[in-house]
Amino acid sequence: MIHKTDAIVLKTQPLRSSSLIVTFLTRSFGKLKGVVKGVRREREPRSAFYELFTGLEIIFYEKTRSDLHLVSDAAVIETNDHLRTRLVSIAYASYFSELADNFLEVHDPHENVFDLMQFCFRYLPSIDPERISRIFETKLLRETGLLPYLDECLQCQAQIPGGGFFSVAQGSLFCMQCQPRIVDARPLSAEALAGLRYYTRHDPEECLKFRTSQAVDRELASLMERFFIYRLGQPMKSRRFMGEIQSFLN
Repeated sequence: MIHKTDAIVLKTQPLRSSSLIVTFLTRSFGKLKGVVKGVRREREPRSAFYELFTGLEIIFYEKTRSDLHLVSDAAVIETNDHLRTRLVSIAYASYFSELADNFLEVHDPHENVFDLMQFCFRYLPSIDPERISRIFETKLLRETGLLPYLDECLQCQAQIPGGGFFSVAQGSLFCMQCQPRIVDARPLSAEALAGLRYYTRHDPEECLKFRTSQAVDRELASLMERFFIYRLGQPMKSRRFMGEIQSFLN
């Protein structure tokens, strides 16, 4: 069966001498892996189509017995060159792409995540990338059903208007009375909790207006990193890369 859909290039890997395996985030089919034949040949004009972060319209032949399909044609919709000209944009766009690749299942459509990726790519060069990261992280987790439980203490259902304690293993908030029974629950400041709640409850455009201090930014970044490491079982490559080049990003 032949399909056409909008797509964003998340990842590429060589296949034999002249072809590529490309991981796409698509609007209609979710995450999708496809073979693009002959694209790595010398002077092949289509090679630029499959640069990381490029927005495309692709045509592919669906293989019913495999998750690896054949991409027969593509047209560029958005080059997103602005994401590949600065180290900071490369680092954060790679982070968003790796998150999507890790947390989305093949052929599980999430049109909201596709729109979210386009939104973050559009604003990444002009808005604080850490604020964009919190938007992408929280909205992605909501779409995939992994959003942390932040409404009240998971153990006793007590309201937590101020700071509490967060467990990455349980993905939930706990109050001071219940925290001693939760081995990995760590303090979460009132400001960081308010920030997380805001990001989860407002649309991306509203989140762009939200301001947090540098201390809260660091606290939220650390929490999200620990949460993702627990879920994935290892650090993300893009986060390690961002740590290695941190002095250049400041």
